[in-house]
Amino acid sequence: MKRFTLIVLILLSFNALAQEDQKLQSGKWAYYGEEFYKALPTGKVNRQMLYQILNNNHVTSKGQFDKVVPSCNTSNCYKHVSVGYDRARKIMFGELDTLRDSKGTYVLDVYCGKKFYFDDLEDVSDMHTQVNIEHTWPQSRFNSSFPKDMQKSDMHHLFLTDSYANNIRGNSPFGFVGAADNRNGGEGCRYVRFGFTGKSEVYTPPAAHRGNVARALFYFSMHYNLPISKSEETALRKWHKEDPIDTEELRRHALIAKHQKVRNPFVDHPELVDRITDF
Repeated sequence: MKRFTLIVLILLSFNALAQEDQKLQSGKWAYYGEEFYKALPTGKVNRQMLYQILNNNHVTSKGQFDKVVPSCNTSNCYKHVSVGYDRARKIMFGELDTLRDSKGTYVLDVYCGKKFYFDDLEDVSDMHTQVNIEHTWPQSRFNSSFPKDMQKSDMHHLFLTDSYANNIRGNSPFGFVGAADNRNGGEGCRYVRFGFTGKSEVYTPPAAHRGNVARALFYFSMHYNLPISKSEETALRKWHKEDPIDTEELRRHALIAKHQKVRNPFVDHPELVDRITDF
């Protein structure tokens, strides 16, 4: 009897999992709920609606929109799962960002384009002097109303970066630094710039990563109810348009959604950036 119950629970878990990221026949994501799609063409999707979608519970049914509710206790109910920082690191090195070539298994840092090779997942905790997990939204600016580990381990804003480049950026906001103002220095990292725009110290990621940065920060702002400064928002909006979503960003997003059970609306619906008037 116990074995049968366990099998049933496993099947229910897989059934719910299969429905969490379901796309309906209309091509719409069930995750966002019917009210979101009613509001989308009218321009009435706002911060509060996105906040509720990202933070509330979702009741899922096959072939139907999710019902976004404050609480639920049924087997077909789910919400954002905080995977924890240690597990997030293993997911990133072991699945999300893993690449292979003739030399072996490696990850590619998003700032400098460097390859970092490793033999086993147990080795990655000792690689912090070479490659870091970059919190695109700095930890020093997290929202204290949310669990710190939830924000720290949210892979929608985590990327693997060269340790030197990560240290140079620190918690600086993003913005565009002209070549004449670049103070980044060597270490083989010619794709990024660090310097002053006016009186503000800002960091410029490589062109191919700028849209990813923008969409990650827009997501973080909505999910954790955090403001983005006007100057940074202006740069991010520009980068979002100049570096549109590609197949790699979609692949990565799908895997993160599978593990965390929360989606980035600005990847699924990039047109939302123009609908939100103030991040």
